[in-house]
This record gives sequence, C-alpha cells and structure tokens, in this order.
Amino acid sequence: MGYGRGVTDQADLGRIAARLVWACESNSWQRITWTEAEKQLDLARVKFRTKARVYKKHHPDEFRRPAPQLTQSNGATPGMEMPDPEETFERACYEWERTQALVELRAQQRLAFDHGPIALVETADWHLGGSGVDYPRLDRELRIIADTPGMFAIGAGDLVNQMIVGNLVWTRFNDRLAIRDEWVLLLRELEIIAPKLLAVVMGNHGNWVEELTGASYLERELQALKPSIIYDRHDAIIQIQVGDWEIPLRIRHKWRGTSIYNATHGIERAAKWDHNFVIGMGAHTHVSGLTRDFSIDGITGIAMIAGSYKRNDEYARKGGFPYPNNSTSVAVVIDERERSLTGFNNLQTCADYMDAIYE
Repeated sequence: MGYGRGVTDQADLGRIAARLVWACESNSWQRITWTEAEKQLDLARVKFRTKARVYKKHHPDEFRRPAPQLTQSNGATPGMEMPDPEETFERACYEWERTQALVELRAQQRLAFDHGPIALVETADWHLGGSGVDYPRLDRELRIIADTPGMFAIGAGDLVNQMIVGNLVWTRFNDRLAIRDEWVLLLRELEIIAPKLLAVVMGNHGNWVEELTGASYLERELQALKPSIIYDRHDAIIQIQVGDWEIPLRIRHKWRGTSIYNATHGIERAAKWDHNFVIGMGAHTHVSGLTRDFSIDGITGIAMIAGSYKRNDEYARKGGFPYPNNSTSVAVVIDERERSLTGFNNLQTCADYMDAIYE
C-alpha cells in the first residue's frame, strides 16, 4: 500500500498503474476503479492515469484476457467402434475360404440313382398366396409325384407369390390371402412332396424377401424339412447319375434370351454357349409348360419350361401377356439302358408310364 511514491521510473509507474487497474492480480480479471488505484499507489490519479493508458496501449498482450483452455476430455473417441483391422482381416479370409468351399461344392453336385428309368418332374410357379392359383390341381399333382414310383421333383422357383415390392404392392393389398397364409400353404405342400424333392432353385418372387430383409425364410423351411436337399438362390448344375449313365442338369428360374417363336430359346442358347448341361430346366414365363428336344454336342438334349399354377393372373391380364397352355409341371424320363431322354408335357401321362414300368 502506498508504494507509488517510491517509483522513480515513469514507465514503471504506468506499468504498475495499468496492471492495477486492468489486472490487479495475475489470476484475476476483476477491474478496480481509479480511486482504488490511487489508494494502492498513494498518488493522485493525474499522476499515473495517462501513463497507465499509454502503457496498456503499447502492451496490449499483457491485458488481453486469455481464451479458455480445455483441461479435461473423457468419452468415446473416433475409431472406438471401428473393428480391429487384424480381426477383420481374419474374418474376411474366413468368408473367402467359406465362399470358395461353396463354389467348389456347387461344381461337384450329384444325384445318383442305382438304376432307371427315373422321371424328373420340374415344378415351379406355384405362386402360393395368389387368389388365381389352381390349388386343387397343385395339390393333386404333388400327390401324383409323391405316389408314383421312380418319380422325383425339382423346384424351379416362385413357389410363393410375395407381391411385396414396387408397383406389385397393389396386388398384395388386393389379394384375399395374407402373407402368413402363403407360408402356411407352402409348408403344407412341401410336406407332401418333401420325400421326393431333390433340389430347389429360387425365383424372383422367392428372392424378394431376402433382397429386402437379408433373411431367407424358404431356405430355413427347407433346411428344417429336408436338410439334404440341394439348394441355390439362382443357378444349380447337378450331375444326374442313373446306373452307369451321367447327365448334367442345369436349373434356373429365368434364362437370358427370349424368342416369340421358341419358348425354350434361352435354355438352348445357354447350352450351346456354356456346354455344361444336357437337361435344362426353366420357368418364369407363365406361358407354356413344355419339353423340347434340341441338339447339343452331337447328342439330344432336352429343354424344359414349367407352366404356372396361377391360372387366372390379373397381372398378366393387365400386361397383355399371352394366354398359357394347359401344362403345369413337366417331366423327363431318363433311361440309362436306352441312353434316352423322353419329355412329357402331361404329368399324369408320365405317371402312367412310370406305373407301367414298376407295377
């Protein structure tokens, strides 16, 4: 108190006065009045006020209030939720190995029968849940397959309707059967045919749920009902061995390539390009259930298109699609003794043939 009178350097007097007024202590930024400064310096303010202002003007950094400094930060930081790189790499490698193993297994798929003849029935486009489906006929024909000796079934897609995407939702809203009805019907029909069902390939309707949700309900049902069944979402190639004769079979719901003159054009074209099957099965068109011989690599192959059980199709009427023929499930009889493939567009006729052989 009163140390101002002892200051001889006028610059020091300005510095001391300025710090008193604008920063009375190093950790305090509470300003004091000139009257309080007079008491501190024991000098009249006219002696030091101008000097203090000049000193502050020329030393602004000494009187600038410091910005706040962060003293603590605790919490989740970027990267904490990121997977560990090495662990992720190990999982990625595992998935690669798993995928490769699946690819290799698909390249070696085989169905072997000790002898023939056998009849392979292609059945598809059940469209369970649709109000225009001929349910009595489907049920009757599945029981024909189940009860006929030497007759087996291949499912070629669109077993359920599942009108749940895009502009097809209007059909879903107007169907008189609900989604849960579709799956109840599917399970009922699969239980009839399960002992004779060898393979199933999905179609566009069947894949919609998986594409939207990532879950495959049909795959789960098939696994529970018949774990040994051959299954593929898109495309299956299977070696069919009957006795000592091997015939490569390829199954797709939809094939690339169309023709207004030849319903099996896509299948026959694929056979000539890919050379990996002799029997080709397809569906999807809802126009024809038929089998057709064609020549491939000097032998006679057979192209098959399953007809649809959706006999009254509002979507087809709206789009102006051709009227379907009367065939639904179609069949091929494989006879290893004669090295022959015989197509049947009528399931009952094929069943009568097989009954005559094994009666």
